[in-house]
Amino acid sequence: MQFFILLFVSLFFSIQSIFPEANAEYTLEDLVARAEQKAEIILAGQASVEEAEFLKRQAGKFKNPSIKLDYGRRRASNEAGPEYSVEVSQDFYYPGKRDLRVKIAEENEKSLEANLEERKLEYKYSVIKLVYSYLIASEKATHIKDRVKRFALMESFIKRKAFVTPQSKSELYIVQNRLLNLQKHLIELERDQFLEWEKLNFFLGLDSRVKIKPNWFKKGITFNKELLANEMLDKNPILKKAKISINKSTAEAKLAGLEKYSDFKIQGAVGEDRSGVNNKFFDLGVTFNIPVLDRNQNQVKSIESRIASENYLLSHQTRLLISKLNAAIIDYESAREILKNFSIDSISKMEEKLNFADAEFQRGRLNLISYLELETQLHETHHAIYDTQLEYVDKYTQVLFLTNNSEFIGESNAK
Repeated sequence: MQFFILLFVSLFFSIQSIFPEANAEYTLEDLVARAEQKAEIILAGQASVEEAEFLKRQAGKFKNPSIKLDYGRRRASNEAGPEYSVEVSQDFYYPGKRDLRVKIAEENEKSLEANLEERKLEYKYSVIKLVYSYLIASEKATHIKDRVKRFALMESFIKRKAFVTPQSKSELYIVQNRLLNLQKHLIELERDQFLEWEKLNFFLGLDSRVKIKPNWFKKGITFNKELLANEMLDKNPILKKAKISINKSTAEAKLAGLEKYSDFKIQGAVGEDRSGVNNKFFDLGVTFNIPVLDRNQNQVKSIESRIASENYLLSHQTRLLISKLNAAIIDYESAREILKNFSIDSISKMEEKLNFADAEFQRGRLNLISYLELETQLHETHHAIYDTQLEYVDKYTQVLFLTNNSEFIGESNAK
């Protein structure tokens, strides 16, 4: 007997170690961290940044030197002898070109980093909104299950009445019809619950559904509007990338201005000619192009026009994002005001009201119409409370995304 108990305990802990998610309760932070670890799109962005880093290192490299070995025989004054020489040459960038090439590569890397930053934030808030969608779908399904049970008990209660009257029959029909509609609604909500889990699990990659510790909001977060605007102008990834693009184009324009001056080559040779009289020699020279026919001015003007275009676009994007932020703040404040009226704390009070109505109806001190009206209103309020949570999260994450803020802060861990 002891052997089987020990075997059962060991198997239980083995299963837990293999499938920890089966009994674990995950917080919002746990799920976001797991999703980010498994995000191929983020890993792809990180690989692109790494690629740009290597290209930046390569842009700063000097050119390799070259060496030329020459050997032969020469005849002079009817005398033949060997001739040999060694020539070494080194190409050099025109002063300033190398630094500008590194600068362009750096700006390209910064642009990819800003793109990765934006992608991470978008990914994080997509996961967060899906977590809330799934939690709310689960809460709604649970609520409807409770309503089905409540109306099933009412049906049994009416059927058990000692005297069957037209009034009691009508009440029974009303309850049965309501129960039928609720059962249909429950099937739909359970379907929604599974669909929301499938959307969320695309990011998580779990084997089965898990318990999630809810992080509900009560009053909402208060924002400083002026601070938000400054944060957006400083941190918004779209504006970051636009500014980086201007810096990159400015460096390209400077480089194009220097391209009229060619890179130059310094070369030196040493050798000996033993045909006839021994003759040793040493040469030193510089090779470069003369900027006479092509001064690269058209390419410079082309890039300058691009810079002007990018500055106009930056101005447009700045005004557009300020307008979006103002609208997002208006939406957010509206959602926060509604959140105060539809507090998550009201859920427990609603249960107390329903329990009171159940008892009074069974005692015959509350008629069916009043009971159904109260029950329906409380049901609508229940849905409105959770819809308000989802709406608030949506507006909240929109403001955070525009300001490139990754600090998603909840208020409460329980109802």
